[in-house]
Amino acid sequence: MKKYLILASLFLFIIDVAIAQKKAKNSAKSSTSPNLELENSVFWEISGKGIKEPSYLFGTHHLYPPDSVKTNEFIKDKIKQSKAVVGEIALDNMMATSMAMMKVAIMQDTTLKDLLGEKKFNQVDEYLQTNMGMSAAIFNKMRPMMLIQMISVKKISKELGLDEKKMMSGDLSNGLDGYFQIYGKSLQKDIVGLESIELQANVLLKGSSLPRQAEMLMEIIEDKGSQSTESMKKLNKYYAEQNLNELAKFGLDENNMKPEEYNALLKNRNDVWMPQIYKLIQEKPIFIAVGALHLVGKDGLIYQLRKQGYTVKPLKTRI
Repeated sequence: MKKYLILASLFLFIIDVAIAQKKAKNSAKSSTSPNLELENSVFWEISGKGIKEPSYLFGTHHLYPPDSVKTNEFIKDKIKQSKAVVGEIALDNMMATSMAMMKVAIMQDTTLKDLLGEKKFNQVDEYLQTNMGMSAAIFNKMRPMMLIQMISVKKISKELGLDEKKMMSGDLSNGLDGYFQIYGKSLQKDIVGLESIELQANVLLKGSSLPRQAEMLMEIIEDKGSQSTESMKKLNKYYAEQNLNELAKFGLDENNMKPEEYNALLKNRNDVWMPQIYKLIQEKPIFIAVGALHLVGKDGLIYQLRKQGYTVKPLKTRI
């Protein structure tokens, strides 16, 4: 059971690490245009257009420690005022989450060794043996994205001085997304997922091709490019500053992500979520917590809400 919980918790970290610094050239330009500049905040209030009580939108970072948020009475009061806590997926059935993820994670027609070749596979094995005390053979049938997540968590924990055991424990309260849902459930709020775990597993683990995932795995092993330790530290720095503009530039302005990958990981999911969000905020006040990169740009939730006539204003608070 513990193994499945750990894998499920790792699964939630993909968005802000695995796709950091990547986006197609045309999308990157539009994301940083002047009319899309946002105030420094990851916490937003949604009102107007006939809404009787405001709803709230919080942009999370899946590798950011939630300790200060757990003691933030301002944020907790907004959850108390809401009727439901809404996330990318509902995390109330962790076994189902784990099993759905594992089903997608296993490769049917190839192996990690086939993808990498013997030399690189041995390089990965040496890295894992030295840094994580495990063999690459354990992951030979799993998509490289699984290893990318595990290595990312270990690296970011070390660099930011986080408790690695806590991060890897499978305790959802150690991540912002999980904490919001757990706290909401303790207040007997409804917990709503914007997409099924099966859909998210397919999107996040298959959003990049296997050769691209293999390339990203070698980047993180060699500490280069988009998967470097310095990149992860910078991402956390911008998030801690609640600087969505820099987060967007840093997270989305690189030209090495294919348009179909960006569409699968961000745009298409936002487009599916928005009709649900419109319906929910008209029915009752809700607290939405999704990855911060879903908030930014012309495809982001903030721009789409404003385009529909809603007032979306930043709320200033520490995180």
